[in-house]
Amino acid sequence: MDVEDDDPVVAEYDVYITPDVAEQQLYVLQYLNRPPDQPFTKATESQPTELRIKKDSGFIEVDVPINIHRNYNRLAGVRWGEAMRKTKGFGQKAFGIASGFERTMPRSANRPGAAGEGAPVAPVTADDDDNIEEYVTHFEDANEKGHVLNTQTFGGQILHEDGKGPSYMLGTFRDNELHLTRIDGLVQLRTQFHHIDASAQLEAVQRRREKESQEGAKLAEPKAFLAQVKKTGGDTAAEMTQAFMKATNQEQWQKLNYFDENDERAFESYHERLFIQDVASAPKLQAKMDNSGFLDTISTSGKGGKKKSRRSIQDLVEISDESDEDEEEEKAAAA
Repeated sequence: MDVEDDDPVVAEYDVYITPDVAEQQLYVLQYLNRPPDQPFTKATESQPTELRIKKDSGFIEVDVPINIHRNYNRLAGVRWGEAMRKTKGFGQKAFGIASGFERTMPRSANRPGAAGEGAPVAPVTADDDDNIEEYVTHFEDANEKGHVLNTQTFGGQILHEDGKGPSYMLGTFRDNELHLTRIDGLVQLRTQFHHIDASAQLEAVQRRREKESQEGAKLAEPKAFLAQVKKTGGDTAAEMTQAFMKATNQEQWQKLNYFDENDERAFESYHERLFIQDVASAPKLQAKMDNSGFLDTISTSGKGGKKKSRRSIQDLVEISDESDEDEEEEKAAAA
């Protein structure tokens, strides 16, 4: 009698693992705030305009264009755009954790001995409200000249394989072949509010400017100091965090070229990097454990109990053909 299989095998694939390429890194970017049916592509008019990375600290940021002609607050867009432009003029290269939470503050115009040092001098005038109104009135021209916030930034930190968690791989299919490629890390990208940080930074500059105008700049006074050797690092969590933040702030962004998924260069990289070209000469995969070792690895122990090796359990069970024959003879004699 034939019994139908509730879960029949519908397809079989030959599995290949592509070799690692030392000069290339492969990351998976996950946009947590973006629906999967709305990808950042040229077809959806949202192809990223810039991708940058801090390789040592592991931070990645992606700039995506904003549709400034639909559901867009022009006044807020101009104010935030000006905040970003002015703070970058101070020398601010990054915001938030990617900057180590450091702010680049401008020099005071009337601070003695400040000329030629640090960030540019802060303007003496108040906020350019008149200019903002003019930018809103001539919105298109202001956008072309960089006075409007017209990009949205997504950022995150690379999650590398640490040997404790799972090892992630990308799978690509070609006919009856499955090609697996190990990735160097995952990046969960979230919306970054750099324009809010820039606005808060401008407010701090304005407060300092008002205080100096009321009290006047303090004259630099000579001070005695004692030279001491400072420790370069520490073992506590706070010291290591502080050292990491400082290194993150000092590290420069590296800008990368971004190609759309339908770009010819993207297709070339896809076929060259994620497939083994000559499968006939590909080395055979060899398992490092036998069936018993595999079952021991994936099995779980009971509550509070220590998991016993399946091999040792098998060693305790012995089946003797002679004992079975003796038992059958005894039953036949009794009958």
